[in-house]
Amino acid sequence: MGEIIHDGWIHGASPLDGAPLSPVRVTTADGIRGVVRRARQAQAAWAARPIAERARLLAEAGRCLMGKADEIAAELHRELGKPMADAYGVDLGSTPEVFRYYTTRAEDFLPAEDVAFNPVMFPRKKARVERLPHGVVGLIMPWNYPVSIPVHNLVPALLAGNAVVLKPSEHAARTSAALVGALSDALPEALLGLVQGGAEAGAALVAEVDQIVFVGGVVGGRAVARAAAERLIPAQIELGGKDAAIVLRDADLDRAAHGIAWAGFVNAGQSCAGVERVYVESEVFDAFVGRLVAVAERLRVGDDGAAPGTVEIGPMATPAQLSRVEAHVSQAVAAGAQVRCGGARRGNCYLPTVLTGVDPSLDLLREETFGPVIPVVAVPDADAAIRAANESAYGLTGSVWTRDVARGAALARELRVGVATVNNHMFTAAAPQAVWTGRGISGYGVQNGSAVVQAMTRPRLLAVDENTAPRELWWFPYDRAFFDLARGMVRSLGRGSKLERLSSAGQMVRGAARRWLAASRSGEERS
Repeated sequence: MGEIIHDGWIHGASPLDGAPLSPVRVTTADGIRGVVRRARQAQAAWAARPIAERARLLAEAGRCLMGKADEIAAELHRELGKPMADAYGVDLGSTPEVFRYYTTRAEDFLPAEDVAFNPVMFPRKKARVERLPHGVVGLIMPWNYPVSIPVHNLVPALLAGNAVVLKPSEHAARTSAALVGALSDALPEALLGLVQGGAEAGAALVAEVDQIVFVGGVVGGRAVARAAAERLIPAQIELGGKDAAIVLRDADLDRAAHGIAWAGFVNAGQSCAGVERVYVESEVFDAFVGRLVAVAERLRVGDDGAAPGTVEIGPMATPAQLSRVEAHVSQAVAAGAQVRCGGARRGNCYLPTVLTGVDPSLDLLREETFGPVIPVVAVPDADAAIRAANESAYGLTGSVWTRDVARGAALARELRVGVATVNNHMFTAAAPQAVWTGRGISGYGVQNGSAVVQAMTRPRLLAVDENTAPRELWWFPYDRAFFDLARGMVRSLGRGSKLERLSSAGQMVRGAARRWLAASRSGEERS
């Protein structure tokens, strides 16, 4: 169980039963440079293709991926312990929509933008803003969703004309190799590269690429951000969360209990945007906790490989993550928290756990747990819930549960998060139409929607001047006409109403421009 890098190989055992996994060779620093070099060569021809052709090939790559869904789902199950229903329904399940969304609307994402110049100040001039690819985009991706998270990034990156090199977590090396292999069947050779290894491989990749996208933990994200800043390359950094759900007294408690249970326990709680704190108005606290416990106790734990769909909670993916969950719960219980259900491991699984009475200073309410554990806290009112939810260094997502949707939306806007939801949680991570971002130590990366395509490109202005005058008004030598124009424009901004200012400025500009043009054409000496 877990991965160990030594002797140039990634070793490991399945979290399901401890059976050894096939070793994967670590990519050397020279090897990483070679992968990036070949990707850069492929990128030039790829960027020269019309975007519609890039979209067509990406759509075909998506079909190749879905054609190997069974193989990839089996790898997700074996390598990371995901229940088969999760492998298909959550990790693989969001990918067809990602390909459909970007490839069917490709030409909408990168239109050139005309620039409107002031015709008096800049006569007969026009310009357009074009979006160009960065070049080679490096993706350093996490182990918890090793198909959906890379796909949500690599599809828009490739559509924008970039090449991509993926460095997956060492804990998802085999699944990622299957992913890249399936997609590469339809793409130009070397356009999508793969490098394997741990933090050293990630650092080597950052040193070579033109843009980096990092999804993972805060420590790693800070290291990548520093390295990118040193090279002055753009970085998209999306980190973890300590996401809160707020349940108001008028909420549909059955729906809230089921929705929060899913968002807190899916993928064994190993979701950056999973519910890790719940604040409930005191009036309905006991009723909500009872419903949440009832849902949690019905969840089935184990391995559904022989009978897909019979298990909701699989094993923790790594020994380190299981130990972290145990430590957070043990610390809370030692400080007086009550375990309402779960609170123990079963093999490599951790039982779905609900706790109450947790001291707000403890790690369970402050640090990312990343496991199937939901602490529930009573609060007197909605304002107290918002304050408690915002007392966090993280700021990825949050939700408000209420029958009053308008009030819920108003409260959701008060959450210091990148994604706020009413009467649901986390579902937009799978929706490529919906922007996904964070704040605080959850990072500043942008995923999904047109925003991510923009982030995968850089703007370039192309300006054309069709003016035939001997010189521009502001060119040397300076003269009295230019001085009068500049002084008049500056001073006009402080005069009267907006309409008066515009009229005054226009008169001064036109008058000064006429004087300058007349003097220029007559060849008079100007002082």
